[in-house]
Amino acid sequence: MNIIKNRIAAVAVGATVLVGLGGVGGAVAGDLIHSKDIADGAVHGVDLSKGVNRRLNEVDNSVYRVENYKNGGGGSATVACADDDTESQKYTAIAGGVEAGNVGNQGPNGFVMSSSFPGRMDWNTGEPKPGRLDGWIVLGNGNYTDNLKVWALCVPTTSIPVQQVDLDN
Repeated sequence: MNIIKNRIAAVAVGATVLVGLGGVGGAVAGDLIHSKDIADGAVHGVDLSKGVNRRLNEVDNSVYRVENYKNGGGGSATVACADDDTESQKYTAIAGGVEAGNVGNQGPNGFVMSSSFPGRMDWNTGEPKPGRLDGWIVLGNGNYTDNLKVWALCVPTTSIPVQQVDLDN
């Protein structure tokens, strides 16, 4: 009878230890497994959540656009995320900038950029089009350069909210 009680006690103790290690094992595994421990190609799209896959596809379908204003670009300039206006509006520019060309070693020939931001210009009004983030706008001082390039990095999404913060002086 004592042998049976001892075996039951041993099984109970063993089960308790295994359950305890199981709870700790998950936490320990999280601390012990790092990206270097995963072989290249071991994780596939099916292993990731739908949200992660959607975000990765957005990056895959991103486009880097450059508008090159040759022979006298100056003042204000813009680049769209796509040539077609409807297609362009399926993107949001998340970064952009400008490069002003040089004339000899004289620098960018007096071109001064006053602002650079995502958007599309309405050249009839001289103002940015409301609610449009599908390109990049550069506003300059009106001085011309021999070459002006405006670039934008566009991602295929229109779900990036615009939050304006007004600071009190």
